[in-house]
Amino acid sequence: MKTTSATAGNGAQPLDVAPLFTPLTIGRLTLQNRFVMAPMGRGSASDGVLSPGYAPYYGRRAEGGAGLVIGEATAIDHPTAMHMRTSSTIYGAGAEAWAKVANAVHAKGGAFMPQIWHAALMRSPYPADDPKLEMANRDMKSMGPSGLYMPGLIDPSLTPPEPVQVEEPMTVAEIDECIASYARAAATAMAIGCDGINIHGAHGYLIDEFLWSRFNRRTDAYGGSLVNRVRFAAEVVAACRAATAPDFPIMLRLSQWKQQDYRARIAESADELAEIVEPLAAAGADLFDCSTRRFWEAEFAGSDLSLSGWIKRLTRKPTMMVGSLGIAKEVLEKDAMAALRAVAAGGKAAAPTDIATIDGPPHMLEEALRRFARGDFDLLGVGRMMIANPDFANRVRDGDYAALQVYRTEHLMKLE
Repeated sequence: MKTTSATAGNGAQPLDVAPLFTPLTIGRLTLQNRFVMAPMGRGSASDGVLSPGYAPYYGRRAEGGAGLVIGEATAIDHPTAMHMRTSSTIYGAGAEAWAKVANAVHAKGGAFMPQIWHAALMRSPYPADDPKLEMANRDMKSMGPSGLYMPGLIDPSLTPPEPVQVEEPMTVAEIDECIASYARAAATAMAIGCDGINIHGAHGYLIDEFLWSRFNRRTDAYGGSLVNRVRFAAEVVAACRAATAPDFPIMLRLSQWKQQDYRARIAESADELAEIVEPLAAAGADLFDCSTRRFWEAEFAGSDLSLSGWIKRLTRKPTMMVGSLGIAKEVLEKDAMAALRAVAAGGKAAAPTDIATIDGPPHMLEEALRRFARGDFDLLGVGRMMIANPDFANRVRDGDYAALQVYRTEHLMKLE
């Protein structure tokens, strides 16, 4: 019989982690526990097709106790949905590779969702120094609500530059084409045996660019007011719902922060957030993936609720809380981005000379438990610590921290 009492450090009373190991049913899907491997790009695909190492990589996280595994962002079949050729796709041979991932995760007792995605004007309009980092279909128009571009920041402390116009705004016909492409990806995910989908609506990609007033300067039905700026996202969700079974779970990822501006906000108050998430829930989103940089930080003044707590309160839909669980010291984004670029360019990392392990429970686990007990979220997304530790969930369940490795950017250099 496995214990569900995790020992707190420094002689403190044990942490009761049993609530995180209870099932949750969403539509046709029943998860065995509340731990989720959060989506994190690994940049190891080739011309849109996952390498053979992905299926066992994700399978190890399911074997290690993750009730749900969410794959890295995978491009829909729009021609400029992906950026570098090391991005994955969910059509043709790309979909066949994801089917193998779903099978591998199922074989280990977990559930699997791909994260369907359009890179939008996170695609660089400029030639890459390294041909391996060149944008796919670079000669074609990149999509964006207003054709604006800002580079992804390698250091969150930097003040971002003003966006520059590099393309013509999307036409209504192009908007319709992208919506249809999301719907085809959703239908494909269901057809190849996935247990649901995660729609990437965060981090400065296409859906998020419509939500963000700094990037969306349209004056038609898709721009201006929040009601208009959320229209594209709601139409994507509704199209995915129409393309799949009524009980096929649809998860939508949202964030305030962007890769182009870590201090960005799409909602300055709970009322503004309601204007965004309520139409998305009505369109067919079953649950929300609430991406934050630190889950314990308050979203708005006057309450300690984080993004997941607010969205659950406003929509009455389940939410996933994610943001640096177990990361005791903030890992510099510039190091992470440098590592991913090195992977995409075919670089290798030397093995670290020492393997650091954590002392006591993962950082902020007790705070996560407090928020879970209060009803702030339903699923706990773990990204970097689950890259470093495939068996993270099982070790938390058993209170066995002795071999849990501290996350280091070197972990991004290997798919293992």
